[in-house]
Amino acid sequence: MFRLLVTYSGNVQGVGFRWKVLNISKPYKITGYVKNLPTGKVETLVEGERKAVLKMIEEIDEKLKEFWAKKGEELKSGKAHYEKFEIKYY
Repeated sequence: MFRLLVTYSGNVQGVGFRWKVLNISKPYKITGYVKNLPTGKVETLVEGERKAVLKMIEEIDEKLKEFWAKKGEELKSGKAHYEKFEIKYY
């Protein structure tokens, strides 16, 4: 199991960023979430096979590059915590 936490900053809230990420996730066999943070950033946790996780993040980066200015990544340990990929609210 590969788990990657990605945080995007820039113009990422109030522009449909989470919904776009949710749509990008559809063809991938992954689980996790995308959510707004009180800091104005968007957090995305993607769990699944390494190749699928990295490909999805690559697609988010490319398709939504007009919105984000900076990105942080953190590899998380452990087993999958989610059953599907969803928008998570505070």
